[in-house]
Parts: sequence; structure tokens; C-alpha cells
Amino acid sequence: MSENETQETQEQPQTTASPKETAASGLLAAVAERVKGSNPEVQRRFMDTLVENEISSRVGLLDKGMQRRFQCLTELNKVNRPDVEHFDGEGKATAGHFTKERVKAIREAKEALGKTEKALEEALVNNNWQKLKELKG
Repeated sequence: MSENETQETQEQPQTTASPKETAASGLLAAVAERVKGSNPEVQRRFMDTLVENEISSRVGLLDKGMQRRFQCLTELNKVNRPDVEHFDGEGKATAGHFTKERVKAIREAKEALGKTEKALEEALVNNNWQKLKELKG
């Protein structure tokens, strides 16, 4: 450095930032440093978000499956009775007769309930949620 350059450097007034600017600059620098090294945190949060989304989805599927099970039970209870009942002199039922349509309705209600319960079992015991996703209603 020449002697003139040294004098100019010494003669120029030193500008000092106000304390707020220094604190703000320091804060921004700290933020930039953390963001620069945040890749592991970003990946962890991304994985946490995906896990939370999947858990929420499964809770919704389980709720849908349990509601479907209740609907199937209600339907089965509604149709699972004879069309015509015969009684003895004391009022006790002696026989019940079913029409072909009633037998079909009972069979369909039992099949729907069985399918729903099987899907719930697969999800809860075997961690296979696909059957619950495929349920209607």
C-alpha cells in the first residue's frame, strides 16, 4: 500500500451501523446460516408431513369402515326376520317362513357385513388398508 492510500483509509470516517441494523443484520446472517445447513431438517419435516398425512388418511378410512359396518349391521337387523311367523296357542313362535326376496336380502346383507369386517380386520391386524379404500359408501 502506498502512503497516500494509507492516509485516505485512515482519513475516511468509519461508518458504524446503528445497533438495530447490526442486530437485524446479525439475525439475518444467522437465519441464512441455518437455512444453508437445513437440508436434514427439511427432509425430516417432509417425512413427518408424509407420515402425518398417511396416518390421517388411515384414520379417515377406519372411520368410514366403522360407519359402513354399522350400516351393514342395521340393514341386516332390518331384513333378518321371517316374512310370516306361526304361533302356538301360548303365543310362542313355532315357525317362520321367508320369501325368496327376503332370503336374498339377508344373504346380501350378511355378505356386505362380512366384506366390511374382513376389510377392517385386514387393516387393523395385517396393516393392509387397500380393502378399506375399496369399500363402497
